[in-house]
Amino acid sequence: MDLKITNATLPGQTGIWDIGITGDRITAIAPTLSNPSTQTLDAQGNLLIPGLVDGHIHLDKALILDRYPALDGTFDEALRETLRLKQAFTVEDIQNRASRLIERAIAFGTTAMRTHVEVDPTIGLNAIQALLPLRESYAWGITLQLAIFAQEGITNHDGLVNQLRQALAMGGDAIGSAPYVDPDPKKNIEIVFDLAQEFNCNVDFHLDFLDNDDPLLLPLVIEETIKRGWQGRVCLGHMTKLAALTPLKLESLAPAMRDAGISILALPTTDLYMMARKDTHNVRRGIAPVHCLAELGVSVGLATNNVLNLFTPFGDGDVLKLCTLLAQVLHLGTVSSHQLCLELATNRAAEAIAIPNYGIAVGNLADLVLLNVRSVSEAIGSAPMGRTVIKNGIVIVQSKVEQQWFAPKVLATSL
Repeated sequence: MDLKITNATLPGQTGIWDIGITGDRITAIAPTLSNPSTQTLDAQGNLLIPGLVDGHIHLDKALILDRYPALDGTFDEALRETLRLKQAFTVEDIQNRASRLIERAIAFGTTAMRTHVEVDPTIGLNAIQALLPLRESYAWGITLQLAIFAQEGITNHDGLVNQLRQALAMGGDAIGSAPYVDPDPKKNIEIVFDLAQEFNCNVDFHLDFLDNDDPLLLPLVIEETIKRGWQGRVCLGHMTKLAALTPLKLESLAPAMRDAGISILALPTTDLYMMARKDTHNVRRGIAPVHCLAELGVSVGLATNNVLNLFTPFGDGDVLKLCTLLAQVLHLGTVSSHQLCLELATNRAAEAIAIPNYGIAVGNLADLVLLNVRSVSEAIGSAPMGRTVIKNGIVIVQSKVEQQWFAPKVLATSL
């Protein structure tokens, strides 16, 4: 063995375990492994989890809040002013900001990520030109997927389809859009599937976002998915409108989602911030009910979306903190629901972005994170900073938090 991890607690398992790694693969899991190894890492009873997966993030427009702090904080302002700010985006600027966020994510234990890469008449191909080299240069620490993304609509921009086609030809891994900002959402969806078929790539929509009265676009996507034979290859981010459905209506939609193999990613930081702006009291949360969908057999996960921009003016790229937030918002307080939260950020998130055979099992890729806690509930409850990150069987990050306690000073007084 190249690396042996001893005395580890594993999610959903009792007792203490050893994990053997040869090359980039997990080759053995047992209560005790006597095989010799080049390197041994003693987990000391702490929790070993699969590498965190961030299946929906925008590296190209991250870390720009200082360029235009929000004045009213609305979605319309975020859309309008971000489009204006994009006029000044250069390849170097995008690379610098994206690199900073990727490095933070790696340090937190994110070993796989799908970023949306904007293509439109304003930004052109700058984002794909900036992010393509990063996919290779950071491969030592993270598997980076590039989803070509039409944020500003498709049917309302002449020549945009050819730009999207160019970006895919350069090396995009998936294709997507935000149909709800397009004058013709149905045509927008059809064009995205046309491109997916042309390039044999997966589809990733921003869909059914916000809390207006527009009808669900989900049935159109399900219909196209099945018609095109794209089952298991479609991921949908946001889906906040599902939070407004009755349990009966949600349950009635689940079989079609299952049949289409569609995955739903909740994006809690953005969706909590943007939803229900007109509610004056009893304010709705507006988070896709991924816990209910999981019970109904739908593929689900969670992800970051934005970091420090007008859409989400907070965050640091730590997916584990999102688990803590989601557990609070969706009232997930049981041990089993904490286990689900962790899966939403690891195994289930990997499935949502088409990464097969993910997790702690023999034969799987050795992408792992050792947390300085003893249980899944503690990990969800505290998102500990002490982490050891293993990518492709190699230890790449070791973070340690040291605490010092000082006795209070006793002040002497004299009369």
